[in-house]
Amino acid sequence: MLSDELKAVIKDSFVALKSDMTDFRVRPSQNKMIAEVSKTLSGDYQDSNRILCVEAPTGTGKTFAYLLGSIPIAKANKKKLIVSSANVALQEQLLLKDLPKAQKYCQVDFEYALVKGRSRYVCIRNLINLCEDSASEGALFDSSLLFDEPPGKYQLEAMSELLEDYSAKKWNGEIDDLMRTPDHDIWQKINCNRFTCTAKSCEFYQDCAFFKARKQITQADVIVANHDLVLADLATGNTVLPDVEESIFIFDEAHHLSSKALSHFSLSTGTEFIKTSIRQVKSVSDQMCAITEQVAPEINIKQIDDYLTDLGVLFKTLEFDEDVHLFNQGQVDDSVKTIGQNLFISVGNIQNKFSTLRESWSDFLKIKLLDKAISDPINNASGECEQHLNGIVELLSSFLQNDDSSHSPHSRWIEKNTLANKKTNYSLCSAQTDISNNLNTLIWSKASGAILTSATLTSLGSFNRLNSQLGLIKANNQYLRLPSPFKFEKVDFIVAKFKSNPTQVYDHTQEVASQLVKRINNNEGSLILFASNKQMQMVADMVESKLDCDLFIQGEYPKKTILEKHMTLRKQGKGSVIFGLDSFAEGVDLKGDNLTHVIIIKLRFSVPTSPIDKTLADYLQSKNRNPFMEISLPDASLRLIQACGRLIRTEVDTGKITIFDNRLTTKFYGKQLLAALPNYNIIIES
Repeated sequence: MLSDELKAVIKDSFVALKSDMTDFRVRPSQNKMIAEVSKTLSGDYQDSNRILCVEAPTGTGKTFAYLLGSIPIAKANKKKLIVSSANVALQEQLLLKDLPKAQKYCQVDFEYALVKGRSRYVCIRNLINLCEDSASEGALFDSSLLFDEPPGKYQLEAMSELLEDYSAKKWNGEIDDLMRTPDHDIWQKINCNRFTCTAKSCEFYQDCAFFKARKQITQADVIVANHDLVLADLATGNTVLPDVEESIFIFDEAHHLSSKALSHFSLSTGTEFIKTSIRQVKSVSDQMCAITEQVAPEINIKQIDDYLTDLGVLFKTLEFDEDVHLFNQGQVDDSVKTIGQNLFISVGNIQNKFSTLRESWSDFLKIKLLDKAISDPINNASGECEQHLNGIVELLSSFLQNDDSSHSPHSRWIEKNTLANKKTNYSLCSAQTDISNNLNTLIWSKASGAILTSATLTSLGSFNRLNSQLGLIKANNQYLRLPSPFKFEKVDFIVAKFKSNPTQVYDHTQEVASQLVKRINNNEGSLILFASNKQMQMVADMVESKLDCDLFIQGEYPKKTILEKHMTLRKQGKGSVIFGLDSFAEGVDLKGDNLTHVIIIKLRFSVPTSPIDKTLADYLQSKNRNPFMEISLPDASLRLIQACGRLIRTEVDTGKITIFDNRLTTKFYGKQLLAALPNYNIIIES
């Protein structure tokens, strides 16, 4: 229960914020959110999880609401508060702006830190070994075990400079703090890796960039992360973040959590990767055994190659659509399964033998002092081998398993591509179509509390889509939809009169071009949102010469540059038009005169094009369910509201929204989509 003492702390924190911030506005929605966050996390709702889903429209002040409402409770209960966002922009805002202010106003002292994945940090031992081994005349270790191609001279010189900068404390060991980052292949060999890290056993443990950062995290009360890192850490054993049971999670931009989770529970491995990995395992095994003077385990490379050759022959008989063969509802063909099972058993045997060998190697190093120029690279190579074998076995296991018929199946497919050496590579892929159980097991059932928030969490006015995606059960949690502080009734939402609908691609594109020329005000700021890059480019070619103002097209410049150029022109009183795709439909904050007209070219229905989407759609249809009504329509509603949300960012913003999609008036679902919008003044042209 929320004690009187905690209530007073939270209230006093809010009063301090209100009295000191010069641009503060009284927002009843913000007060409501603070109250619900604090009550939920304190367990005031009996027979309910400490989980709150809150849709907080732009202008609510949700960041301070969840920070001031949760930090005192986390501190009082000795829990860590993990604030996770979907993108870097919000992370930077939290770190540079919001948390310093919260620290100033919050009536309890707290420290905060940014957490990054292990791979963002250099392993100083690996960096030293790379530089020293390359500098020596007669290398003691066969570097081909670590590199397909040895690093070039310029790469090694760059690594030596990195080592000097780290030693001189000019560089903190984070890749994000480098002006020029190393090539990906090189960085993979010198970054921190849980398979090669020896932690406290390492002589450089006290000077390790990753463990220094981790120590800082253990001292922090509030940890800023992102969805990718949280999901990756929980899926691999919770080795970076504090224990889930000791943490309260805030998922800002929670509408991205499902898509992020789907990608984290997807597996793939290529046939050529399997070949090279097994060869690396054999080479490392031979080196270990030569040093320890024992008989090397039998690793039958030919057997693996034969199985892969047989699979390749089978794959050539399959039909590929744009280099992808999707197995019907995730059921792998028996012929593929038979060979795949043999491959799985063989690789599994090699994995077991190699694991045993690594253990004996570790024991050997405890009693035999070995030159680190030999032992460290072998440890790294063997760790890499273990990582590769684990990945291959995990993929094959998922690819070959039989699904529970009572649940949505895995999506399984094969991708075909040609490598630089002209060899044909087949990637075997397996992905879950429903990750709700994973999230419940990893987070919802364990965490000390969780707040999921975003400006758009509901679809068609309901949390049902969010619940089904994330494995949340409505009866077990708290839900809140806050009203917007903006006067949307003064905003015209115009459904333009169009002869063609977006499915008539050529006619619609021609009509879009002619309508834009008529509707764009050359003296204002406009944002035109497309669902198709091809259509955007075609329309741009047709209208650019007819506009009497600057036109910025996504892809010509980075997003940040386009927005900066646009705002510079608006400050000068000049007109500016932006053509953008999905990434401009959210996260774009153009206040005041910077944006007074948003034009949406068409509704963004999610067409099942990816293997995962197709498998799920087929499964729903097989159960006499409608994927359009369950997935496409709710998602289109959320995306439409997000796109409209670009216009009004403050209480004083004005403007209008126009949509070039007559399906809002001709299709049965049009009324549902319009009804789910904020209370705009809807105008249907006739």
